[in-house]
Amino acid sequence: MIHATEAMQLSRAASTLLFTHLDFATKPNGQYPSEDFLKVLARSSFDGEFVHTTAKELQLARNEDIDLQQRSPLAKSLLYHLRGLSPDAIDAQFDGVRAATVAHARRQRAFTRPVDVALDIHEWLYYGSDDTPHVCSVNPDRETNLAYAFVTLCIVDPAVRFTLASESVAANDSRTLRESIRRLIATARQFVEISRVYCDRGFYRMPLVETFVELDLEFVVRAPQTVGVKRALDAHDASPFVTDYEMVRKNPPTGRVPVTLVVVPHRTRDDDSFCLVTNCAVSKDAAEPLAEAYRRRWGIETSYRKIGEFLPRTSSPTFAVRLFEFLFAVAMYNLWILVCLFLADQREFTDRPAVSTALFRLFVLSVPDG
Repeated sequence: MIHATEAMQLSRAASTLLFTHLDFATKPNGQYPSEDFLKVLARSSFDGEFVHTTAKELQLARNEDIDLQQRSPLAKSLLYHLRGLSPDAIDAQFDGVRAATVAHARRQRAFTRPVDVALDIHEWLYYGSDDTPHVCSVNPDRETNLAYAFVTLCIVDPAVRFTLASESVAANDSRTLRESIRRLIATARQFVEISRVYCDRGFYRMPLVETFVELDLEFVVRAPQTVGVKRALDAHDASPFVTDYEMVRKNPPTGRVPVTLVVVPHRTRDDDSFCLVTNCAVSKDAAEPLAEAYRRRWGIETSYRKIGEFLPRTSSPTFAVRLFEFLFAVAMYNLWILVCLFLADQREFTDRPAVSTALFRLFVLSVPDG
């Protein structure tokens, strides 16, 4: 049984791990204190709303007489301070939040064994100009092909599905992603021992797979049915099968990486195959178990959806605003995971989180406005 009072106390305590690390560089004689900014951001985060809307809600809760047709001066002040922060300063603040969160998770013995992780790219769609700094081109989606992109590393295990590292990338080319992967893995290794890394087809590139090899990582990457993969499929009468394969880059700088191609029947589509490349030692009998292990990687999609539930809405083209709000959402998500971890042993239904995101929101925002 999980008692509401305990869950509320834990949620409020977890939120302080975030709030006490944030510095908006406000002046002592400023019109609004940092506490007001935190309340606006938290409300925007949980409601998926613009800060101008949530700032007005906060002021109305205080019985302030405001002009509903004008932008909120409180929100304008918050955005002004966010624009004044450097990306390095923002990263440093949230690095502190992550370190504090992981330290508390360790006290629950969360990382006593090596963990499987997944890499993916979170695209925060953008509807402005294509020459906006830090915006990159993506596949068309919801009437735009632009986005702020964040490469993110997440633990796959549902019990400790923390997002351990994330980094903004202004391009989707292999060189940019290669350097980003190196930094993300280095960051994650400060906190956990990585057992294996899983990636979707967006990471099926010879330079990226080569990077995993250089970092001494076991990897499993979803393989699209390229000409080479189709040739291997044609050479085998039925799946599952396991065969030696070579990923090749023909354009300069050229290169080759030997891998193992693992093919099993597609779970939902007849006459189709589910293809993976890996550097793990895999037998034919182990093909299906490896595919099942990869499918657990889709837990990261749940993580991205949940992070999206904590992401404020904004039309701001300022990178500092976007970076701060994305990292704020990741931090809130991680704190929700932390609360669920603390209460995990008290669950009656083990297939559900100990506290829903809706209740976590209620508990964190239930501090009276003053």
